Amino acid sequence: MIKKNNIENYVKLFESLNLENLNKFDKLLDENIYFEDPFNKVNGIENFKRIFSNTLNKLDNVKFKVLNIISKNNIYIIKWEMIYFAFNKNNSIFGLSEVTIGKNKKIVSHVDYWDSYNNFYIKIPIFGLMFKFVLSLVKKRI
Repeated sequence: MIKKNNIENYVKLFESLNLENLNKFDKLLDENIYFEDPFNKVNGIENFKRIFSNTLNKLDNVKFKVLNIISKNNIYIIKWEMIYFAFNKNNSIFGLSEVTIGKNKKIVSHVDYWDSYNNFYIKIPIFGLMFKFVLSLVKKRI
C-alpha cells in the first residue's frame, strides 16, 4: 500500500467506514475539500461527511473495498468496490476515485467516477424497467 501523506489512513478509513467513525475524516481532509460523484458536487468537510452519512443510513451493510491504487505526484487513482444491500438483494458498484493531496498534506479533492445507470438506476424496482425501456428506444435511434 502506498504510504505517503494521508492516503493510507484515508483508504483505511473508507474500508472500515461506519456512522461512528465519520469524524475521523476531520484530521485527513482540507476544510474546503471538493467532492463530486454522479449525484453530488459539494465543498467542505461537513458536506462531505453528510453524503457518506446519508449513504450509510439509507443503504444496509455498506462496505468499501479498495482494489488498487496508482499515483503520480499528489494525485491518487483508487479503484474500489462498494458493496451494499438494497432492493432485497446484495449489490455492488465498481468505480474510480481521483484523490488530490494539497500542500498542507490534506486531501483537497475527491472525485468519484462510476456508472450510475448500470450500477444504480436500473436496479430500482419499476423505475429500472422504465430506464431500460428508454435506453432501448435511444439505442434504436443511434
